[in-house]
Amino acid sequence: MQQDSAFLLVDIVLVLAALLPLWLAIGYTVRSPLNFLQVLLWMPAAMFTAFLWRSRLYGRIPEDIDGAILISNHRSSADPFFMQLASRRPIGWMIAREFASGPLIRHLMNILDVITAGRRGVDTAATKRVIREAKAGRLICMFPEGRLNTTEQFMQSCRPGAIMVAIRAGVPVIPCYLHNLPFSNVIAQPFYTPARVSLFVGEPIDVVKLANGQTDKATLQRVTIHCLKEIARLAGIHDWEPEMAGKNWLKNHTP
Repeated sequence: MQQDSAFLLVDIVLVLAALLPLWLAIGYTVRSPLNFLQVLLWMPAAMFTAFLWRSRLYGRIPEDIDGAILISNHRSSADPFFMQLASRRPIGWMIAREFASGPLIRHLMNILDVITAGRRGVDTAATKRVIREAKAGRLICMFPEGRLNTTEQFMQSCRPGAIMVAIRAGVPVIPCYLHNLPFSNVIAQPFYTPARVSLFVGEPIDVVKLANGQTDKATLQRVTIHCLKEIARLAGIHDWEPEMAGKNWLKNHTP
């Protein structure tokens, strides 16, 4: 009888332990703009950022900001995990369509409301969607480099698409800097590599005012360089000159 009671107690403890993540997810969903499925997916990400990558956050995205485009350097496939730390609101992402081609991955991307886009040329449909959603008040992160930076450079050549989207949506750009990500272009490597990552969040930049509402090539280049230098300033670099990408920006680069 005593042995049966012990087994029953163990069973109860195991059931409660199994249900604990669900209860935590339900509790957080009640207090968060994220929906239940998004919370379930972000919980493992939060564990990685807290324990494996020992992340530290410097600054946050203002809670009352009505839509914004976040820009950052791009060092690993796990960068979105760190960026989400900066806000309680769900942050949307633009990723290359080839990374969401499998049925399971595509389903997960749909749950997280990720925006997929082609990287060669201009993806008009994806661009219009980002403009529309940013204008409606959503936070969306775009990486100006357009591919992982596995070089020794601070940042690789960049494209002005994120700045153009922000101007047309009438929202600010928020520069961010990710520090100390010792990862390569192997997508799975961050998930077994310990690190001590820091995320620095800058002040919103009124790109509409800087550009006078214009999106011609010269204006976009000028405003893009200004925003990229703000990323460098967050890194403590004051003498870096950004390089704008040409038509063949993706050639000879590993995604």
